[in-house]
Amino acid sequence: METLLIVWRFLLLAVILVFPQLLGILLYFRLSRVPRWVAAIAAALAPAVFFFWFTRLLMIAAFRETYAHGEGCGMPAVAAGILLLAGTTIQLFGGIFTQMILSSRRRRKARSLVT
Repeated sequence: METLLIVWRFLLLAVILVFPQLLGILLYFRLSRVPRWVAAIAAALAPAVFFFWFTRLLMIAAFRETYAHGEGCGMPAVAAGILLLAGTTIQLFGGIFTQMILSSRRRRKARSLVT
């Protein structure tokens, strides 16, 4: 049973890291009516915003469960806050990197169509 719990937590961690990036890519393609630079900036910033809000919701639920059992302490909250900011930073740089890759592929595809 403990193995399933560990696998579930790793799966949740992967989903928390990948899901905002996918939402950013979908946002880029959804904003096809606006200029490309606006869509690229919004799609690069969106994963960091999504990660910040979604992860905060999960952390609040976990802290509520911990404090309900009477095991409350301030240090896990501080560590979770630091990890939240670190993950948001990683998502921000990941979103910028993803948009750079999408832009280079779009340019390469446009060049191949011209020649």
